[in-house]
Amino acid sequence: MTPVLKTLYGHRLELPQAVRALLFARETPPAVLLAPEERLRRYRDLSAFGAPVYVNPGLEALEEKALFVFSYEEALSPFPEDPASWRLVLEVGRSYPRGALLDRLLRMGYARDEDYRVLGEVLELLEGEVRLLFFGDELERIVVRGEEVRRHVLLPKPGKAEGFTSKKILHFPGAVYLDTPALAPKEIFPLLQGRPLVAFGGGVDLPPLDLGVRPLPPYRGSLKALEKDLARWLAEGRRVHLFAGHGRTLEYLKRRLAPFQPLLLDRYPAPPGRLALLPGAFEGGAEWGEEVFLTEALVFATGAVRGRMRRGEGLSDPSALSPGDYLIHPEHGIGQYLGLETREVLGARRDYLVLRYQGEGRLYLPVEQLPLLKRHPGTTDDPPELSSLGKNEWKRAKERAKKDVEELAQRLLVLQAKRRATPGRAFPPLPEWEAQVAQGFPYALTPDQARALEEVLRDLEAPYPMDRLVSGDVGFGKTEVALRAAHRVVGHGAQVALLVPTTLLAEQHGKTFRERFAGLPVRIGVLSRFTPPKEEEAILKGLREGSVDIVIGTHRLLQPDVRFKDLGLLIVDEEHRFGVAQKERIRELKAEVDTLYLSATPIPRTLYSALVGLKDLSSIKTPPPGRKPIRTFLAPFDPLLVREAILLELERGGKVFYVHDRVASIEARRRYLENLVPEARIGVVHGQMPEGLVEETMLLFAEGAYDVLLATTIIESGLDVGEANTILIERADRLGLATLYQLRGRVGRRAQEAYAYLFHPPRLTEAAEKRLSAIADLSDLGSGHLLAEKDMEIRGVGNLLGPEQHGHIRALSLEVYTELLEEAIRKLKGEVKEERPQVTIDLALSARLPAEYVPSLEARSRYYSRFAEAKSLAEVARLVRELKERYGPLPEEAENFVQLTRLRLVAQRKGVLSLTEDLTHLQAVFPRWPLDYDAKALRQLPFRVELTQYPPGFRLEKKALRPRDYPEALLQALYLFADRSDLSGIPLLG
Repeated sequence: MTPVLKTLYGHRLELPQAVRALLFARETPPAVLLAPEERLRRYRDLSAFGAPVYVNPGLEALEEKALFVFSYEEALSPFPEDPASWRLVLEVGRSYPRGALLDRLLRMGYARDEDYRVLGEVLELLEGEVRLLFFGDELERIVVRGEEVRRHVLLPKPGKAEGFTSKKILHFPGAVYLDTPALAPKEIFPLLQGRPLVAFGGGVDLPPLDLGVRPLPPYRGSLKALEKDLARWLAEGRRVHLFAGHGRTLEYLKRRLAPFQPLLLDRYPAPPGRLALLPGAFEGGAEWGEEVFLTEALVFATGAVRGRMRRGEGLSDPSALSPGDYLIHPEHGIGQYLGLETREVLGARRDYLVLRYQGEGRLYLPVEQLPLLKRHPGTTDDPPELSSLGKNEWKRAKERAKKDVEELAQRLLVLQAKRRATPGRAFPPLPEWEAQVAQGFPYALTPDQARALEEVLRDLEAPYPMDRLVSGDVGFGKTEVALRAAHRVVGHGAQVALLVPTTLLAEQHGKTFRERFAGLPVRIGVLSRFTPPKEEEAILKGLREGSVDIVIGTHRLLQPDVRFKDLGLLIVDEEHRFGVAQKERIRELKAEVDTLYLSATPIPRTLYSALVGLKDLSSIKTPPPGRKPIRTFLAPFDPLLVREAILLELERGGKVFYVHDRVASIEARRRYLENLVPEARIGVVHGQMPEGLVEETMLLFAEGAYDVLLATTIIESGLDVGEANTILIERADRLGLATLYQLRGRVGRRAQEAYAYLFHPPRLTEAAEKRLSAIADLSDLGSGHLLAEKDMEIRGVGNLLGPEQHGHIRALSLEVYTELLEEAIRKLKGEVKEERPQVTIDLALSARLPAEYVPSLEARSRYYSRFAEAKSLAEVARLVRELKERYGPLPEEAENFVQLTRLRLVAQRKGVLSLTEDLTHLQAVFPRWPLDYDAKALRQLPFRVELTQYPPGFRLEKKALRPRDYPEALLQALYLFADRSDLSGIPLLG
């Protein structure tokens, strides 16, 4: 049915995607198809139509006569005007004069001895990845990654693309097919002038052409309706093609549609009157003459609007800057960050942060002063009041808060003193006893785990009650710390209570403790809804009489009938899951008892008390060896994405959690998923099921009876299923940060990469969007602690000790308030904190990240933020490497900016107050005289340096120095001065 393709040129066609793919596959190469990034995968494999394609190719594919598929962004990416000189075609038998070859390699960015080595007649590139063996000038053999080939195309060294001035689309000839042209960037159209053009969809000014293709409506998972249509089409003698993107689906459809005797084919077309199953990730479906095209997406999709999926960026810094954020300047107060503006002052171009204040006041702040600013957690849903420039309102608000903070600090210190004065029990080390439990741990402790354990054991040895929070990500080994602490307390003859939020977690901890204490004289009891009445009675009696050493339980432990003979240690797991009344009961229990809190996302109030020193804090941030971060995706709910995510996990032999947090509709959701993914076996659990059934279903899921566990947030705590590596969460916008974080922690507990999909409605409030973005961006392992800090900003702290501090926190922000509080506590304790001086650097040097280099404003803001936060030269080097990998070599202004950042760090280290320049000299000013320096080395510098007593410091002669050399010259001089005494123990190289 394929028409003569030339008749399509210059027309607009409305066709299902499967038919678009067929028409493009029939085109005579070379030809190009351009599509939005998210639709590329639909064209990635056209082998079912007998056409190989290159997706987003580069210089390596330049001379190929082939079908090329580009995203619109890739088509507009920089490309050399003269591509032939930027690719080196190496062929066995051809002659390559040595001198000319080495010159060519140098032009392409390869440095001798760094990127390649010459060993006699052998040339080794890229650490031996490519080996060229010559006989004289003739190339005899090419070995790429251990395999011998006849031909190899060598491309420029990554990063050399910076200077390219052309666009990629101009260098790949042939007819151009546009998929969804309405989403094409406007700048692409002038580049396509004079070329044959076919538009699949609206958005371009071309006449429509009707090919007689009749699109089919989606079947929404109704295979009965599909079977009815198949019977009709086959009776009419049509060729029916059903394309499926997953091998598991092909197998399932072959079984399900067996009455139609389907053929499993690799290539289109099917014989007349037969149904063919073919591989292909196409979309849509159509009747076209005697042919029918069906796709997996058409059969199982529900026709919902596809939303654009966003991947978390894995920021190590959750507070990276973006326009619209509210920032706090120490002198001027709260302003809203509008973006960056480049300004030229005395011939030097710099980027400035633009902050908006009340009454449209504007403050332009050099990016070097970013460290002065703090974040305010306000959002546009709930904006803070902007300060006024020049009215001293901010100063007055700080003074008011200071008074409140001083009273609070006194109360905090009294509480802390009381805790220290309360008599408690000391549990000294028991070396022989402790060695017995340590031997049962199959792994080595991570450094953070070892430190946390040391701190907990030290607290147990102290003669006053422990009150410590161990914060560590899900699966990072908090339980091991708790278990060893319990072991020590039991060794002294005291009892241990482990309080957990859910029955499932109680059972799991019970199993772990029993396994680890096997063979030791330790009796362990588990109190939960699953405990039979007789056993419960025996445990309660044992606790009263002292024959039960460790009890693990849910809220049941807090009932008045639970009494201990000698409780020595209370461990509370996931405190945020307990209600107010339960927390009060915990406080009563722990008055004179050592208390250990474990949490992956400590609730803001708990973290807040740890931050200001009311509770001791141990943090486990290092993941166990081999763990990978969880890749997190945000998207509006999309049935096709759900289906693909589940099938991809099942095809790699894994299991899937699916969270639907509404008990009333969970059965309906199960039926929906059974239609959407009939290949999967689905189990259901929720809190209103009989306890035994919940436990049984969970065990069946863990043992492999189910592929997908559809559950409410009951699975939030402690369920460890190693093979489960994908989780899908519906209406993630309704869940709190801690819950989302815990749910996501159900996956990714082994070395295999895990995926989390957070679904939300098409429209979100800004607070919900911030919550979801925080969780997506914090995909780094060990970021639960950062998350709780983010939560404090979004939600506030709650009352720490009764009176309302929220008003002050709202006016000033949590960070400023906490700083004031810490300052007040230090003052009362008589401690002095020496402030690290901010170095003023005023050199007439153009230094910035140009928009031409880093085009996205958000990315530029984020990099400025990260450079400002850098604490060591090693951190700066990592950021520079990241920039080069992402955007290519640094242009001069960016190089200058990096040099100034290095200069700032070294100057801070040396205690410098300012670095300025006049007509003839660069001046460095120190806070005091005399200076400690290497006089001999200073005289040997290639430029003249003279010491000055007023102001204390030195002057460096500018003669023969270019402005770009100033930072390097100052660095060379500063390295010869001694570090500030209070910083000498901190490594600058990080």
